Amino acid sequence: MSNTATVEHAGRRALVVGASRGIGLGLVQVLLARGWQVTATVRDSARTPQALAELQTQYDAALEIVELDLASPARPAELAASLGVQALNLLVISAGIMGPDHQRAEQASQEETGELFDLNAMAPLRLARALLPAMASHGVIGFVSSRMGSVSLNDSGDRELYRASKAALNSLSCGFAINEAIPAGVGVLNLHPGWVKTDMGGEEAPVTVEQSATGLVTVLEAALGQAEQRFVDFEGQTLAW
Repeated sequence: MSNTATVEHAGRRALVVGASRGIGLGLVQVLLARGWQVTATVRDSARTPQALAELQTQYDAALEIVELDLASPARPAELAASLGVQALNLLVISAGIMGPDHQRAEQASQEETGELFDLNAMAPLRLARALLPAMASHGVIGFVSSRMGSVSLNDSGDRELYRASKAALNSLSCGFAINEAIPAGVGVLNLHPGWVKTDMGGEEAPVTVEQSATGLVTVLEAALGQAEQRFVDFEGQTLAW
């Protein structure tokens, strides 16, 4: 086995939700390289992406891959029960969808908006709430949100359904942070990963997955031990809600 991880964060445990590709996969790569023990979730373990399987070969026991379908209401509790006694220092929830191509409220069906808002807003909150008892004191929960979830910074009005779903995530996570996470000594970060060159971001995006993931992990590590909520980008800049 070839393991290039440093020992800087030996013994620290992270759970990355939505690690099949894009930013989630990038986060797993950076965390492993920095010496974290990582649990990565995929929607279907029978179809684990090659890149993630190669990381498991490289890092061996430092990486565990588990199945998690955010659309399944029972899975958060099942995942929490499966984690064992070792506490999580870091939970990052990066799964999400763009929603229908038309992105117009008057064209959206209840099925379209239901799926979009559940996966982008309610499911991450359900999961964070279920896993909060597994978080170590001074740990951090990171919700991958978007600058598009900021009402204050909405200066174009495009992709209105996606924007609304991320604004809902920000709103729900605020209540969770105030009433549950912060009293438990756990910090909450709402994260803007930048406009990233992924399947969702497109080829014109100026930020690579590596740049975004490296920045996000640096921001998350710096937040350990700070029981507060902030809305920040991958470079650590504070964003208006």
